[in-house]
Amino acid sequence: MFLLKPHVAGPEGQVTTPDVIVDYLEVDGERRPLRFLTHECWQQADKDTAARPAYCVMALGGGALILPGSVLSNGFVVVARQAWRLGNLDGHVGDVTLNGTPFGDLGLPADMIEAAGGTGDALPRGFLLVKTAGATGDTAVLSDLVLGRELLHRLHLDSLDGDRWGDARPRPRYSVGPTQKEVPHYI
Repeated sequence: MFLLKPHVAGPEGQVTTPDVIVDYLEVDGERRPLRFLTHECWQQADKDTAARPAYCVMALGGGALILPGSVLSNGFVVVARQAWRLGNLDGHVGDVTLNGTPFGDLGLPADMIEAAGGTGDALPRGFLLVKTAGATGDTAVLSDLVLGRELLHRLHLDSLDGDRWGDARPRPRYSVGPTQKEVPHYI
């Protein structure tokens, strides 16, 4: 299980933060292990790792939530900690965009919910469904032009090959009690 605590913004600006248990993860119709799910936007990755922006639909009592996310080429799914209620988008959900592409072109949340066994904006308990965009990028922006709001999710990929210390990496030193001395480092 994965515990997610999204900040759910209502249409009038009020925010609630429910605790949501996720125990089923599906990306583009394919089930994934929960160990690949995180909300940590800082990720260490090799230079070949790419990210695709996504939108996620998550089960919650009272109707599903929709939130931005990213899917890495190494399999990790990084979801944002901010969301909207899907029910607040009724009537214009096809006009909501992910990085400028309308949901009508990507695939509607209702189609994903129906394929997962849900109806309307109700999903089976514990489900998180992810739909990716075709383009790569480290930013996912959900824009609701009708209500004039957006959710931004930015991913930061740190290279495994890079050394942040460079030539300034401190020499290994151990201390015992009140004295310090240089010792050989055997790693």
